[in-house]
Amino acid sequence: MIGPSVSIRGEVSGQENLRIQGRIEGKISLRGQDVTVGKSGKVEADIHAKGIRVEGEVLGDLYGEQEIVIEASGHVTGNLVAPRVILENGSRFKGSIDMESAAPQTQAKTLQARPGTATEAGAKTAPPGANRQPHSPATSKPPGDPLSRS
Repeated sequence: MIGPSVSIRGEVSGQENLRIQGRIEGKISLRGQDVTVGKSGKVEADIHAKGIRVEGEVLGDLYGEQEIVIEASGHVTGNLVAPRVILENGSRFKGSIDMESAAPQTQAKTLQARPGTATEAGAKTAPPGANRQPHSPATSKPPGDPLSRS
């Protein structure tokens, strides 16, 4: 535990859970462990941990391997990245939230790159809609159009 009268500048790392009641400026990296910023805690740092709980104030990005919880007394200015994010009623937050895992992001990038580019077999594909026949509303109605009076 980092007590209310303790102030640290630099990088904090380790293999134990950590409760912060004091002040930290820099970087916190406790991968596989839990970090709690207590009600009197003030952190200006990016935090990397298994689980992150904020009861105090954080200015920085939070990276949770499992979850991030911003309690009602918590205030965060920064981005949240975790599979599970909880913002309790009354909490204050300004930033973005990313709840996707690495696998779906990779698939999304792959799918975005495919239209109009080479397929896995190496053949070119036309962009979506390129093979459609032009449709003129003045000359014809689409088949099955309920307003068509043929």
